[in-house]
Amino acid sequence: MTGPKKLRRTFTIEPDLLEKRRAIKARTGLSESEQVRQGIRWWLESREWPARRTASDQPPQPPEPSRPVAAPARVRKRR
Repeated sequence: MTGPKKLRRTFTIEPDLLEKRRAIKARTGLSESEQVRQGIRWWLESREWPARRTASDQPPQPPEPSRPVAAPARVRKRR
């Protein structure tokens, strides 16, 4: 069984953010696209999306944002 289908999206990004993403990739090995996915997921979770239902009328407490997990470092093969 395969995972959920991922859809391609295109967006523009400020040069300073691009440089920061590249620096994080060089330092941690976490791909730039995975950084974006984790950032979007964190943003949605911080706004309760999807909204959680509770048994009482009180609004739900916001979840703790998930912590980014660094991808394992990749080693290039020499030719």
